[in-house]
Amino acid sequence: MFLSSGCQPRVEPVAPHFLKDSVTTGYILKRQMDRAEKIKNLKSFTRTSFLSPKLKQGFRQSLLIQGNESIRVDTYGLFGQALGVFTHHESRTAFFDPAKGRIYSGAQVESLMERMLGTQVDFHEHLRIFVGHIPRLELLEILESRLNSDRTRYILLLTDLQRGGSVTLQFSAVTLLPLELTRELGGRSIYSVQWQEYAKVEGHDFPHLITLSFPEKHETVRVKYKKPIINHGLPADTFQLPSLESR
Repeated sequence: MFLSSGCQPRVEPVAPHFLKDSVTTGYILKRQMDRAEKIKNLKSFTRTSFLSPKLKQGFRQSLLIQGNESIRVDTYGLFGQALGVFTHHESRTAFFDPAKGRIYSGAQVESLMERMLGTQVDFHEHLRIFVGHIPRLELLEILESRLNSDRTRYILLLTDLQRGGSVTLQFSAVTLLPLELTRELGGRSIYSVQWQEYAKVEGHDFPHLITLSFPEKHETVRVKYKKPIINHGLPADTFQLPSLESR
């Protein structure tokens, strides 16, 4: 499959795909995989909003991510006090409650997340989203592709080879950076993503505003980054919570 790049305005430096007569969908997806391999780790303060029918609130957080497998989220109160720490590391999700001095894991974490934030985030599925990457990209197969009517976006329809259903991806026709994703299964919209406010961070195109929505539940997580740092490494104990009694 291929998409004609059309008469796009040239920018300096010229994007590599403008030097091609046509842009294949395989080329677009390879660009995404190449981007994903270049961001090894990330740390940043964020302003995170959680919107749901039950709760609407915002928190100042710090976010630390290692590859596609580990994340730590520290949440702070109005006066900078620590409210809690979520970690997902080595396929285990845990929560440290500093007020009670306890670590929770398993199903209890989901309950705490729902109560504290008003929604649940599946770190295993959604972690890549927060560094501007596409979940399960290596398991997606292209079904259709086209340019939108004003020729500013490439739109790809894909299927998940393991789960089935459909994934719709939208990319900038100028930069080939991902802008939107929608995952559907059995006619239901499972979740959608918007990546916005791209800016260079140490040579990497990074979205400084990311919105993850769950239409059926009317829940939204919006993450606004403040001065993210990429590929400067993380301390060895980043994802280790205090050795206190678990419950």
